[in-house]
Amino acid sequence: MLPSFPRSKMHSRARMLLEKEYTLLQRDPAWGIEAEPLSDDNFFEWVATIQGLKDTIWEGGVFAINLRFDEHFNSVPPVVHFHTIPFHPNIDMNTGRPCVDFLDDYNTWKESYSLLSVLLAIQCLLSYPVLEAAVNPEACSILQESPDLYRQMVLDCVTASQRVHAGQSLQVEDAKVRFEEGEENQLADRPKSSQASQVKVSFDDYLTTWNGIATSKAEPNMRNPLLEAIKDDPKLQTAHFGLPLEELQQHMKKQLQEHNSLMYGNFAAKPNKADSQERKLDHINKMRKIYLPSRKIVPPPSTAQSDTGDPWEKEVDDLVEWTANLDEGELMEEF
Repeated sequence: MLPSFPRSKMHSRARMLLEKEYTLLQRDPAWGIEAEPLSDDNFFEWVATIQGLKDTIWEGGVFAINLRFDEHFNSVPPVVHFHTIPFHPNIDMNTGRPCVDFLDDYNTWKESYSLLSVLLAIQCLLSYPVLEAAVNPEACSILQESPDLYRQMVLDCVTASQRVHAGQSLQVEDAKVRFEEGEENQLADRPKSSQASQVKVSFDDYLTTWNGIATSKAEPNMRNPLLEAIKDDPKLQTAHFGLPLEELQQHMKKQLQEHNSLMYGNFAAKPNKADSQERKLDHINKMRKIYLPSRKIVPPPSTAQSDTGDPWEKEVDDLVEWTANLDEGELMEEF
């Protein structure tokens, strides 16, 4: 049953249009899209969640979005920001604002655009970026030059969004349990969206966590911000299986070293001097086997042999004499 909004006082035209938008969203929901106002008293701020489209690399991602309207709606578009910011060419990593033409330019906005059409456009934008209007040059460059790396970063981002979304859901459920046990709170008097707003994750915390768990790094020696944050925030230790700080650091450093070894190789490590010497000697021994063969040489049959000896035998003797005079020290210097 659709909710009924109180009419105890006169509402503005924008408020009534937003109430209509909410009713339409509840009556005809779209796949992977949910949106609702923060509260009946604050109908000009909305929270929404958008899931990545099926059969795309964004499938499984759950991204929170904030929408802010004003009294001029729907003559002007809403202000939209991602709450959980994805790594995407058309999404600003600092503000979380998506680059959509009718949201950025009032001249292209039409009053016929509904709130659902705005959310659908953002949902499609995730899977179909517009590289000509990239506000995240790094993501655009990686997508064009290293599609496999971009795909992996998107998959890591999807996983991170799931963890953030699951964490918010668990905190809301925990708050409900505490309320049922008798703790004083006001969750019962607030709509579901208002409860979720109490457990928002800041962009800095989200980005730190995402960068820490991401398996793809721009450089092999790139610092891990999650390790640094754990030193100052004991709450993050509990989030990682409740391990002590030292043990957690050892596990994370070991995983990072293994990943760097697989991805980039051990180029940073200097070769051991003894191993290097052994490799040089092994190489010299191989050369000896090639250039110093056994003297049991069977000459090819020839009918044109003279009494003074075969020219082929003379060439073999010259080669053996040359290899016997090779200086082992000079060979080692060259290698």
